[in-house]
Amino acid sequence: MGLVLINPFFFVKFMEIVDRVREIAEVYLRDHGIELIDIVFRREGPGLVLRITADTPEGITVSECTGLNKFLSEVLDREDVIQDRYTLEVSSPGLDRPIKTDRDFERSMGKELELTTFEAIDGRKTYEGVLVGMDKENVVIERQGISTVIPRSKIALARLKIDF
Repeated sequence: MGLVLINPFFFVKFMEIVDRVREIAEVYLRDHGIELIDIVFRREGPGLVLRITADTPEGITVSECTGLNKFLSEVLDREDVIQDRYTLEVSSPGLDRPIKTDRDFERSMGKELELTTFEAIDGRKTYEGVLVGMDKENVVIERQGISTVIPRSKIALARLKIDF
């Protein structure tokens, strides 16, 4: 794959749009107990996509996603935030969403995780276990009575373990 050059003008424009969408959504999200997980605005195929990922502590419902979509659609159109044609998508992060923030780890306390590290720790790069502790620098997982401390800076990917 070749080097992809990004026009700085478009990058700044896209980031300004993301910041404005975040600002517009802020009050609605707070009033409805919804947490903003991510905003992505990018070109996909022939068009532009504005993708909002949101959640609640109980898991976001289709109705909550629909309400947020309707609110954003109306305000973004009224304020003409995005002049080009685009598709607005509002969705949940899904069960296999990456665990990144303090809040993500706090929500996952007592649950089984799968972790991959950037480099080997104690000769391993993959771990499974129940999240039993965390602070700003480390997470602690336990498996079969053995606790393992993993520096957060070394975590490449953390997700809930899902058994099908």
